[in-house]
Amino acid sequence: MSELARLYQAFGSASALESVALKATIVLPIFLLQKPSRVSKTKDHVKCLERRLQHWLNGDLEELTREGRTIPQRLPKGGHARVSPNLAQTFSNLMFKGKCKAALDLLSDSGKGGVLHLDAHINPDDPSSLSVREALLQKHPPAQQVRPKCIVDEEPQEPHPVIFESLDASAIRSAALKISGAAGPSGLDAHKWRCICTCHKGASRDLCASLATMAQRLCSSYVDPTVIKPLFASRLVALDKPPGVRPIGIGDTTRHIIAKAVLTIVGSDVQVATGCWQMCGGQILGIEAAINAARFAFELEENESILLVDATNAFNVLNRQVALHNIRSLCPPIATILINSYRSPSDLLVDGDVILSQEGTTQGDPLAMPMYGLATIPIIRKLDDICEQIWYADDSAAIGTVTQLHAWWTKLAEVGPAFGYFPNPAKMWLVTKQDYFNLATNTF
Repeated sequence: MSELARLYQAFGSASALESVALKATIVLPIFLLQKPSRVSKTKDHVKCLERRLQHWLNGDLEELTREGRTIPQRLPKGGHARVSPNLAQTFSNLMFKGKCKAALDLLSDSGKGGVLHLDAHINPDDPSSLSVREALLQKHPPAQQVRPKCIVDEEPQEPHPVIFESLDASAIRSAALKISGAAGPSGLDAHKWRCICTCHKGASRDLCASLATMAQRLCSSYVDPTVIKPLFASRLVALDKPPGVRPIGIGDTTRHIIAKAVLTIVGSDVQVATGCWQMCGGQILGIEAAINAARFAFELEENESILLVDATNAFNVLNRQVALHNIRSLCPPIATILINSYRSPSDLLVDGDVILSQEGTTQGDPLAMPMYGLATIPIIRKLDDICEQIWYADDSAAIGTVTQLHAWWTKLAEVGPAFGYFPNPAKMWLVTKQDYFNLATNTF
């Protein structure tokens, strides 16, 4: 913990070690915390940790790498693997560790989805079908160009760093207590981070303080993208989604903690900037408000129908550069950390390979929804004079006459792609008042 705190502090204070500090924080847990064998005990772990830490401090990374590669090679394989515990025991273990969602997923079909490998075919019975690699590359397209007509015509502003003075060790500790999720590239999941941020007195306070210094720097100044690239790398898991592939991104837990803490400072600014246009900006009871507003507008006598629209691969194809340009004007307090996070491609680590995320937001990033909500505000403004509309992230609803809805859809299909919003005709539903009446009365 002390070594992690030292490395995070080195980055946060822009010391001579900053160029390697974040990369070291990712590999340190992998080198030091790997069990020497599947039957090792606590005393064995203590000896290993002391020996490995000494290697680390001496700069003997080659020995640590050799040991880290040797251990997995000695694990049992195939039929020699130990029989897994029964369902009840696995469920109990997850619950005792506080992993309630994982335990509940174990009891449902969502916990039984298969993981696909890059070279596998989506349809195993059809060798000519897309490979998983090709499907993932389609879902993570190259970066789009920035079109001047998409840029908000407002003067960008730089926030004063004083607003992040309250982003201190206590804010980091509170954020660490609220996170959940699996481990990212470093191998430390949310449960382990909650422990190291709260259970070790002075060492935990020092670690939280160093993370706070790091967060303040990310929020108040622009950092060399090559220096912070390790922090924004993610594991990518390709789940079987018959038919197709569902990519699941797992970012490093450190990023989640910092993002959660930052939102306690700038969350209200995002709410003000998105207002009533985008209900995913953190508004209290946003979904309920959207539903009630849509129903009220739909029941007005002059409105004939409601058009429901969804976008294709929405969060992965958002025009990242356009979004970052506009957010500098729309919501300056959150702009700097978003620019640091997304101005260069992110590495997605899958099956020992790397796929670049060049557009959109990173799945699992707490800042992804605020960024998407702010990025769609210029689209919504361009459509606002046609008819009533309600948005929640990429899901939109337009209410009006059929003529108005046709004009609204045409304009959305025209302006949306330049922002990285591609309305999907296959996921478009037109509901008339007669349809609504039949649904409400359960008649056909």
